[in-house]
Amino acid sequence: MGVSNMLNNLFNPENRFWEFMTNMTNVLFVGLIWLICCLPIVTIGASTTALYDYTLKLANNTDGYVLKSFFKAFKKNFIKSTVLWILMLLGTGFLVVDAYVCLRMGTPFSKYLFFAIIAIGILYFIVCIYIFPVLAFFQVNVKGAIKNAFIMGIGNLPLTMLTIIILMIGCFIIYTVPYLIFALGSFAAYVSSFCYLSVFKKYANTVVEEEK
Repeated sequence: MGVSNMLNNLFNPENRFWEFMTNMTNVLFVGLIWLICCLPIVTIGASTTALYDYTLKLANNTDGYVLKSFFKAFKKNFIKSTVLWILMLLGTGFLVVDAYVCLRMGTPFSKYLFFAIIAIGILYFIVCIYIFPVLAFFQVNVKGAIKNAFIMGIGNLPLTMLTIIILMIGCFIIYTVPYLIFALGSFAAYVSSFCYLSVFKKYANTVVEEEK
């Protein structure tokens, strides 16, 4: 009976080991879908929002079928995600050009201006790493996504710093081993989703009330 029970537990689909393996397989699968959907470039925003929609649900134990969940979120948030992605590209370009011009000017004033741009860039970066997870988790418009990404990112700096570290480690490994981008990208999204959830749950009622 002891051996029989052990075997039953081992091959029980609800066993923690098999549950973990299932989650990891789903993370890999959704990462592959995410990478394919990012290829047109313009769809990176919608694809990343859909990736976080699934990983946030997985971290919250409310996930469903990978394909269904991903493409439902992709379609639902496509316009808002694409607008935000374009704004992110424009904002990044603007900051990079301004910083370059300040460095080229070489005047005392331009040096102060350069450091001001760096400070703005840090705040901008924090908003950028929150914006697609916020859009995936909450029912918000473009303005609401930007506003709440800023409030949550700045208001929870310890978790924000942890999230940045997780994402930077993922980016570094991807740079080192680029052919694993789909796996490392989705794993970084999955691990960071636990940080995002800790933040989002604090603001859930407030955000819903604001955006109705």
